[in-house]
Amino acid sequence: MVLSYTKLIRFDLLRDVESRLKAQGDFNAFLEFLKICQEIDKVDYFIKEMPSFPRSTKNIIRSELVSAIGSTLAIEGISLREDEIKEVLRESGLKGDIQRKEQEVLNSRNVYEYIKREVDNCKGDFVYTIEHICTIHKYFTENVEYIGNYPGKFRNIGATFGDPRKPSLCGSYNDIYKAVKFFTEWLNNKEGGPWSSNLFAKALMAHYYLTEIHPFGDGNGRVARAVEAMVLYVNKMDNYCFWSLANFWSANRNEYISHLSNVRKTCDPCDFIAWGTRGYLQEVKRIKTLVLKKVKRLMFRDYINWLAATNKARPVKERFSKRIISVLMLLTYFDKISLDKFRSKHGYKILYSNLSQPTSNRDIAKMKSHKLICITTLNGKDFIELNYQIFNDLEYEV
Repeated sequence: MVLSYTKLIRFDLLRDVESRLKAQGDFNAFLEFLKICQEIDKVDYFIKEMPSFPRSTKNIIRSELVSAIGSTLAIEGISLREDEIKEVLRESGLKGDIQRKEQEVLNSRNVYEYIKREVDNCKGDFVYTIEHICTIHKYFTENVEYIGNYPGKFRNIGATFGDPRKPSLCGSYNDIYKAVKFFTEWLNNKEGGPWSSNLFAKALMAHYYLTEIHPFGDGNGRVARAVEAMVLYVNKMDNYCFWSLANFWSANRNEYISHLSNVRKTCDPCDFIAWGTRGYLQEVKRIKTLVLKKVKRLMFRDYINWLAATNKARPVKERFSKRIISVLMLLTYFDKISLDKFRSKHGYKILYSNLSQPTSNRDIAKMKSHKLICITTLNGKDFIELNYQIFNDLEYEV
């Protein structure tokens, strides 16, 4: 069955899947999907329970927002490097022919802030409205000229989209308004079977349905991905990566577009939902790695302070100079870094300003011999990093 306008505005694709699989007695697809969802819940629970001080949390959120903005714009053919996006978000501005791209970045940040504000200020159950969808579009496209687009306003002409191009099933303003009205009613409906009431299936189908309605002259993909993120945020999923799947969609753009097209052709969203949910699992696992890295750095700083506090209790040859303690502390602010680049850092230069290169080499050799750092060579260049594996080798007195 090919999707039609009449079928679209029923918003019952998930319900149809449930009925079909139940009639066939086939629950394998749902059980596999449920297994992925349970793994996501475990990782998300771990992330939320892991202690993290405000500065590190803010840094991860900001870094993820930069990455997500770059990815969601890249899907639309708007290419920006992460350093350019960071520059814009610092509000120092960019110059010349990138001025329009700068506005695109600021608009994306405004969408993020709007959704957070709406959800965080809500008392009681959150209710999705047509106004939310129109306001998201307004923030995404204001102050940027798109042909046939009016920020926050539904289009009143036909539209084609996708690759290959296909006509929107909503050919008029009235078609669009009716579809969006029924869409928000579906979004607010919490009842349903195991698929249709599932958070991740709901978020992904919200994304899909909005791409099919294609209510605006431009920016529809961005709006669909933002509403998907909004559904997850309303339900208190991982706060670190707001546009949770933007990186996944961007990295797999061709497959992403293909999945969306296949749902229209078959009216069966199972493959799209399963694929998208695996993508979300991939993203939250990546966030877990970042959170763990922050915690490990804090642990290593604590260990360095312990080394300094117990220094005099060790034999002379086993003691660490204040200079080495300072180098170790400096290293907690970096991932793996080339040794030459690390030595060029201001903090390192101050420590060794009046000392010889052999002294520096001896300090590094001592840290390496005590397994405090790792030195690796790649393409003839040495890299230095803290040895977090040391925690696995420590013995504790009880």
